[in-house]
Amino acid sequence: MKYRARALLVLLGCAGLWSGAQANDPTYPAGPVRLIVGFAPGGGVDLLARGVAKKLQEQFGQPVVVENRPGAGSTIAAAAVARAKPDGQTLLFNSIAQSINQGLYPSLPFDTVKDFIAVSPVATAPNAISAHPSAPFKTLAEMVDYAKKHPGQVSYGAVGGSTTMYLGMAMLESQAGVKMNYVPYNGTVPSVMAAITGEVQVVSSGYGNQEAFVRDGKLRLLAMTTAQPTNLAPGVPTVAAAASLPGFEIVNWMGVFAPAATPAPIVEKLNGAIRKLLADPEMLQIMNVQKVEPYHLSSAEFQKVLQNDVERFTKIVRETKATPQ
Repeated sequence: MKYRARALLVLLGCAGLWSGAQANDPTYPAGPVRLIVGFAPGGGVDLLARGVAKKLQEQFGQPVVVENRPGAGSTIAAAAVARAKPDGQTLLFNSIAQSINQGLYPSLPFDTVKDFIAVSPVATAPNAISAHPSAPFKTLAEMVDYAKKHPGQVSYGAVGGSTTMYLGMAMLESQAGVKMNYVPYNGTVPSVMAAITGEVQVVSSGYGNQEAFVRDGKLRLLAMTTAQPTNLAPGVPTVAAAASLPGFEIVNWMGVFAPAATPAPIVEKLNGAIRKLLADPEMLQIMNVQKVEPYHLSSAEFQKVLQNDVERFTKIVRETKATPQ
C-alpha cells in the first residue's frame, strides 16, 4: 500500500511537471505572431497595441506584427481572427467594442463569447467630452441646457459604430432627454481634429487623445465618463455629477483575444507574458502618455467580464436605439 501510494504521488508530481512544461512550452510561438487591430492607425487602441507587440516580441524572440483592419466597429478584424487557426499565431487586440458588437450588429459572422478566448485585458481608460473653445457653453450642464433649447444644433464627433465614445454620447442624449447631431468618424484622431478645427462643436474620445489639446487651450474639457472623479484629470467633473445623471459610467478597456480552441498552455503563456509587460517601465510610460491604466486578469476572469459586458451593452443598445452608423 505504501508503495502504491508513493507511486501515485510520483505520477501526480510528473503530471504537474508536465502541465507546467506545457504552460511554458518553448515551441510557442513557432514563428511571427499577427496582432490584428480593428481600428485605424494612430488611435489609442492602435498605439497601445503597438506597445504590447513590442514587449511581446522582446519576450518571445519572434516578430509580433500589428495588422490594422479597421471597419464595421472592429468586426472585420474580429471575424478574421475567429476564422484563424487556433494556434496562438493570430491574435486580436480589441477594445470594449468586442463586447458591444453582439448587440449592435444583428447578424455577426461569429459569436463574441463562444468563438473567442479572452486571453487578458491590458488597460482601462476613461473617455472625455470636450468642446471647441468657441462653443456657446462652458460646462457640460450648459451644453445639456443649450441642447434642450436648440434640438439638433449641437454637433459632436466620435468614432462610429461599437465604441464607448459613440455609445456614451447616445446614453447621455437618452438619459438627459436631448437631441444632438452626431457626426461619425472612422478614427479617434479625425474626430478630435474635427473638434479642434470647429468642424464639430464637441468630441467624445479617449482622454489621452484630448489631453495635450486641452492643455494647449485648443479644446475645453467638459467632463469625464468615469463613475468617480479620476486622478488622470484632477478637478474635472464626471458626466454623472455635471449633468445630474446618477449612475452614469462608461469606461473603455483593451485586451487580447484568441480564436476558440486555442490550447490552454498557449493562453496561459500569453496571459503571463502580458502580466509581465504590464510591469515594464517602458510600457508603463507608454500607458502614462496615453492616459490609460494597467489592467490584468486571468483568462477566466476576463472571459467573465466579456460575457457580462455583452449582456450590459446589448441592453444599452436597445435602450438608446444606437445604430452601427
